[in-house]
Amino acid sequence: MNRKIKNLILFALTLVSNLVCGQKKEFEYYISGQGENSVILNSYGQPISNDIFSYVGELSDNLFKVQKGDKYGFIDTTGVFIIPCQYDWLTEMKNGLAIVEIAGKYGLIDKQGKYRIEPKFDEIRYETFSSGLATFKKDNREGAINKKGKIIIPNDYEFVGQFYYDFAIARKTSKVGVIDKKGKTIIPFGYNYIGELENGYSLSFQIEKNEKMGLMDLKGKVLLAAIYNFVYTAKDGLVYLKVGNKEGLADKYGNILLPVEYDRINRVSEGLLLVQKDKLYGFANEKGIIVVPLKYDEAGDFSEGLAPVLKNGKWGFIDAKDQVIIDFQFTGVMNSFYKGYAAYGKRSFSSGAYYTSDLWGLIDKKGNIIIQNKYKSASPGYQGLFVIEEKGKRRLINKQEEVVAELKYEDRPVEAPMEIQQIN
Repeated sequence: MNRKIKNLILFALTLVSNLVCGQKKEFEYYISGQGENSVILNSYGQPISNDIFSYVGELSDNLFKVQKGDKYGFIDTTGVFIIPCQYDWLTEMKNGLAIVEIAGKYGLIDKQGKYRIEPKFDEIRYETFSSGLATFKKDNREGAINKKGKIIIPNDYEFVGQFYYDFAIARKTSKVGVIDKKGKTIIPFGYNYIGELENGYSLSFQIEKNEKMGLMDLKGKVLLAAIYNFVYTAKDGLVYLKVGNKEGLADKYGNILLPVEYDRINRVSEGLLLVQKDKLYGFANEKGIIVVPLKYDEAGDFSEGLAPVLKNGKWGFIDAKDQVIIDFQFTGVMNSFYKGYAAYGKRSFSSGAYYTSDLWGLIDKKGNIIIQNKYKSASPGYQGLFVIEEKGKRRLINKQEEVVAELKYEDRPVEAPMEIQQIN
């Protein structure tokens, strides 16, 4: 599957949800402008304010992080300044809090702009305050503080990671261990590497540099011996394993669900994992049971209840029961559905490559071609419009493929919105 197009879809559109009358409502937007002159537009392409910014960040907690000149602040979705541009730097607002910097010192503010922590630290990280703590740095050493700025764990460490389930990875005397949120050592500092406790039970580990990796619990009990090239504990509760070029799967307790003999195992999508072995693709559930046999020549992840699969040179879509929902009729590479549309390309196989020469279009969930595959990229937009790229330009078009607006975008993370410049 062509990951570039999937990323472009995410890149093009940022969907931000907020609660209105108990229901989720999307605020859809673009960023317009040339160079450092940016304007925030709503989903219809109308500016939400007359302000021009040097930088616009992602929408988080219903606020935009914005920059004017060399100072940062926040505005809301109506264009009203909630916090003036007065800081040298700040993070996006998360859970009602943002880290700010003034004159090289870091503090914490709330959504009203009031200081929770006066700027006095050399650094503050993890403004989400998982387990009620964030990491601070002072005098080149790290510890942890609470939301009031009280030092809970003294800065006795070379590094303190983010707290997950009341525990954090820390480093002391060049060795890694695990501490709790009172600073008590849970796993002694004797490792080269320990992964984050994202699944709440187990951690990957490596004793010495360049050695193999294994899995252990919070008592240091080895659940999987250190025989793997890579061990990743994911938030979905599964542990992804790799030996050489082969991949496998375990649960967080170290029970093997899929042996390390697959060429590819994707992360969970809608409860299923895409698996590949001996050049054939299928799907397994989170218990490691193969629910769709490995019989397809290529496949993509499930999204919106459907997955693209290739059989005998033709692409179609199946559901989780392996029933064909859209017949095998397309000769171009298919991508998963997003907002009711799926991109289809020109080549029969993607082979995981980032093909820049492919031509892309869009289909709907009935298999109808909505946009012909003649663009460098194609993805759904807002208000029934579509985002395409052709002749080195990104454009917003309607179903008649008439250009509604010229689009531009900055090179920034895939979650960032696309810039849009209105046509006069």
